Amino acid sequence: MTYEEKIPDFALQPAKSEDADLDKQENNDEFDPTPYDRLLVPEPPEIKKENGDISEENNPTEEEKRKETVKEESEEKADPIIFKEKEKEKIEKKPIADPMRITPLSASCVYNDLNICTVCQNEDTKIVVEEDVLVPDVKPDLLTILSMSGNAYLSEQEIQAEQGESGNIRVTGEVSIHTIYIPQKEENKDPIAVIQSRLPFKKDWPISASPISYTSIRPEIEKIEYTVINERKFRAKITVKLFMKEYAEKHLKLFDSLRNEKLELLKETVSISHIAARKEDSIEISEDLHLKDGSLRPSKILNTDIRIVENHRQVTEEKIVINANLWVDVLYAGEDVEEGEIYERTAFFQGKTDFTQFILIDKEKEISGSRVTFNDQDLEIKITEGTEDGFSISGNIHTSVELLRNIEKEIVSDLYHNTKDTTYDCSEEKVEAILGSSRSETTAREIFHIPEKYGNAEKILYINGMIKEKKSRFEGGKVIVEGILTGEILCLSEENRKPFAVRQDLPFRSSLELPHNRDNVKIESNVEIRELWFDKINDKQVEVNASLQIEATAIEEKNIKLIKNPCFVENDSNKRPSSMVIYIARKEDSLWNIAKKYKTGVDTIRKINQMQDNEDVKENMRLLIVK
Repeated sequence: MTYEEKIPDFALQPAKSEDADLDKQENNDEFDPTPYDRLLVPEPPEIKKENGDISEENNPTEEEKRKETVKEESEEKADPIIFKEKEKEKIEKKPIADPMRITPLSASCVYNDLNICTVCQNEDTKIVVEEDVLVPDVKPDLLTILSMSGNAYLSEQEIQAEQGESGNIRVTGEVSIHTIYIPQKEENKDPIAVIQSRLPFKKDWPISASPISYTSIRPEIEKIEYTVINERKFRAKITVKLFMKEYAEKHLKLFDSLRNEKLELLKETVSISHIAARKEDSIEISEDLHLKDGSLRPSKILNTDIRIVENHRQVTEEKIVINANLWVDVLYAGEDVEEGEIYERTAFFQGKTDFTQFILIDKEKEISGSRVTFNDQDLEIKITEGTEDGFSISGNIHTSVELLRNIEKEIVSDLYHNTKDTTYDCSEEKVEAILGSSRSETTAREIFHIPEKYGNAEKILYINGMIKEKKSRFEGGKVIVEGILTGEILCLSEENRKPFAVRQDLPFRSSLELPHNRDNVKIESNVEIRELWFDKINDKQVEVNASLQIEATAIEEKNIKLIKNPCFVENDSNKRPSSMVIYIARKEDSLWNIAKKYKTGVDTIRKINQMQDNEDVKENMRLLIVK
């Protein structure tokens, strides 16, 4: 029999489909070729070389021709055979699962709308402002810098975000610095000189803003460094910290139910803080600050420091009443008479005044909290002209107020149907709730020791301070706020009447009643310097005191789950749950998850197993589940 005759006739016929195979198996009227699907095509007969044949080395061309002829014949005869292709299809083909049918229920959904304005604290960033500052021509040559202080201001504090904007926002502003230095040559026997400078800055800050939102940015000087380059130039390096709050108008759709379908719903009550109102107002200030008896009459102002500290706040349905103190520190040159001649001497003045501001608001009920911030950028201090020696402070104080209201809402966080399989999409929304706030006052005290290299301190010229660091935590049901205030005093040496500066840290700590110690609760704290003063103990020791006001707010952070697009899922292969089962609870189980798994009700499980109303399952607990 030749090679071609070994192939059965049926093998040359086209392969049958699976449906056709099934029909023939049922009728049993034809031969089923399926068992022969794996029939392999025989390899061509091996060609043996006789002893007298010429070797491959001697006649390779003939051998190659023989093999090529056999290969072509094999390929020609195998063309109509498709068993190998059929075998590959069978290997790759998997059993087809029962089709899944999804029925969207969007048209039957009932939602409750919730419109809120939320505020969240974004991550802060820093700007390093470094610039060379020239000494003005009218000022004496610089020998040594004694002290440098300043304030940071923004060109625009609120920036509107576009719809779902994600990118950079440009922050621009300036740092106003006051540099107190020792001149190489004294003028009018004045041992110090002062330079006021403005250093601009800008930064592209990457943010990802929510739709319909705007940001509020607050600058704060964190660190000041300086280096003297020569007698007419110095380098200032100021680190400015930027704090950003994002205010977003959010429209939340809270799932409630399905029309004409009864669902088992898992609900939880969530508290959400909502910005009920924001108001901005200003009050004009014009006050005289009188010198104490025996003080030098001022001839020019060298440096000023203004602090606004709130004393009291009352919020009603129609207005907000705010009372605050205005603390003023002035370093100035005063006229002094020595041997019949008038000279300028450095002197220091501290004073304060207060103001009460009424801000009208729309009728707001159930206010949970409020925030108040002041902007004193427009205030100016001048020397009083007239019979009364002293200073006057005038300008506008700009006040911003936020009123917060806590909203209690029931949120559906999970659902299922007792007879149908369900699925849904969901999203998470971060919300905050104000739990409470508290305010207290504390003091910090430290003894400053005069280094030996300066000799004795004849006179204290100036005092200044800034909050270096602060942190807060829960401890024993209270909030502990602690940190460090860096104090600085300028003194006049008794030996050579040269000024010098002494710096030292003053630690502080305060305890506030705020019993909301939970894992998801954060503390926002604010520390303000009310008053700084000194008492000279002796020529080598100066007692420095600080009065601080501390406010802390407890804020609960939570991600709420918003259900949307529920659907019914039908699948013929779905297993129906057993009508009765004994279930042994595991550690991670809850009564809701068990009821959802077996498509029964939580109350049904409780009733059958004689459980209390608020009782949940425990590990290894045996439950009778009846469908």
